[in-house]
Amino acid sequence: MTIHVVSPGETVDSIAAGYGVAPKQLAADNELPPDYALAVGQTLVVRFPRAVHVAAAGETLTSIAAQYGTTVRQLWRNNWALGGQEALAAGQLLVVSYFGEKLGEGVFNGYAYPFITPELLAEQLPYLSAMAPFTYGITAEGGLLPLDDEAMLEAARERGTKPVMHLSTLTEAGQFDTGRAAFILTDYEAQGRLAAEVLQTVLRKDFAGLDVDFEYLPGQLAGAYAAFLGRLRQLLAAQGRFLWAALAPKTDTRQRGLLYEGHDYAAVSAAVDGVLLMTYEWGYTFNPSGYK
Repeated sequence: MTIHVVSPGETVDSIAAGYGVAPKQLAADNELPPDYALAVGQTLVVRFPRAVHVAAAGETLTSIAAQYGTTVRQLWRNNWALGGQEALAAGQLLVVSYFGEKLGEGVFNGYAYPFITPELLAEQLPYLSAMAPFTYGITAEGGLLPLDDEAMLEAARERGTKPVMHLSTLTEAGQFDTGRAAFILTDYEAQGRLAAEVLQTVLRKDFAGLDVDFEYLPGQLAGAYAAFLGRLRQLLAAQGRFLWAALAPKTDTRQRGLLYEGHDYAAVSAAVDGVLLMTYEWGYTFNPSGYK
């Protein structure tokens, strides 16, 4: 793979010819408009196919994957234009494999709201290791707020992406609530009831694991939060499920602010299987424009 910067006078055809790749594939990989319009200075991803296949009438992604000893998920990942869908047209060019070795293994998680369009979800899922519907909140009584995520979970499983349950302190009004977090973290019985309900939900919906995202915690709750995570991990591990925690990015253990003080990095990391650093938060906090 290489990156090409468009110069004056260049076209998709001329760029593709220079690299020995198909113009149609170059356009598809970069989601170019139908007229292949380019702008000077635009960057294009150029990938070099090792093996390609021209779809014949009646062929399916499943039959093509079997023919080449690969998977439908890999065909989706090699062919962005498929959008994670099954539909094929006779004569459609598919990349079966590319030149270039992978750098290594990686885990890629994504959050999605239940109102995401099915088309966008299907398009992104083949590239994700895990997908967490956002979010299971907490009621004033300490119970779980329901989430209509069945369609999302089905789409994820169809495309080989592991569904992960996301637990936060989001309320019915869509706001993170420090008070509800404090209630759960300081009332051991209420905490136990919530933990049991979370575990039941994980098992009933067959989530691969749980991602906990308690934000806006005061410093005095840092220890209680880590202990709560440890309690959840013990329950989940007994069922073969993992536990992640989503943390606001810190540059110093003494960093002030409600986003940071309640997250003791050392204690949290010891209590969970993995952490997700929410670096996008910097875009909201420090970027004057508010963009991520």
